[in-house]
Order: sequence, then structure tokens, then C-alpha cells
Amino acid sequence: MVDDYETAEQFGKTRALAAPFIGAFILALQQGVVFAWDWGSTSSGALIQTSAWLFFAIVMLLLLLSGGGWFLPRKARTLADDEPSKANRDRAIKIGFVVSIFTCFLVVAVSPFDPLPAQRAGHIIASMGLGTAFVALGIGELYSNG
Repeated sequence: MVDDYETAEQFGKTRALAAPFIGAFILALQQGVVFAWDWGSTSSGALIQTSAWLFFAIVMLLLLLSGGGWFLPRKARTLADDEPSKANRDRAIKIGFVVSIFTCFLVVAVSPFDPLPAQRAGHIIASMGLGTAFVALGIGELYSNG
């Protein structure tokens, strides 16, 4: 039987390997959605797209803020959320915030030349921040875990 220490160790390794791919997935998904989305449409399909993206973004934000491991036993989750993991997550959140602000600056700078709908601008900003935060988290976790 696997004990909590082994479960936490395995989860830490999995998180370290998965986080950069989650970030890359968010960034790739953002590109696909931005260019394929029917912006400004009020059809039921557009509402479903918006709801699905919003749900996905909220889950990714909660995953980033909590460190994941939602389905692990409490003790294993506590063991997996050690000081290096917390430091990596804090650094990733800071990087995601800075990238979001920088993306806001770019959106504002570009808007006089190519106006963006508010929904599209918000989508770009949130996706860039979350995507880069997950990439930073994964890189930090990979370096911490050796």
C-alpha cells in the first residue's frame, strides 16, 4: 500500500511535469479561440463558448492558487504543498500578474490602431497571465525536484 509520503512525492513529480504543458495548452488554446471565436455574437453557441472558457479559466486559476492535489488525502496534499512548492507557486503567480499587466499595456497601446472588443481583450489578458504562470510554475517545480 502506498503511504501519504509516497503519494505526495509522486504528486509533486507529476505536477512538475504537467504544469508547463498546462501553460502551453492554455496559451495554444487562447490562440485558437481568439482567432476562431465569433466575437460579438449573441447566439447560443457564443454563450456556450463564453461559459466554457470562463469555467476553464476559473478552474485553472483555482488550480494555480491552491497548488492542486484536490483529490489527494489531506495529509498527502499538505506534504506535497511544502515550502519550495509554495515559493514556486508564489513566483509563478507574480510572473503571471506581471505578464497580465504587460498584456494590458499592449492592448491599450494597440487599441487606437485595431480596436478590440472588451471580451476579446479580457480573454487575451487572462489567458496570457494564466498560461505564463503555469509555465513558470512548472519550470520552478522541475528545478526544485531535480
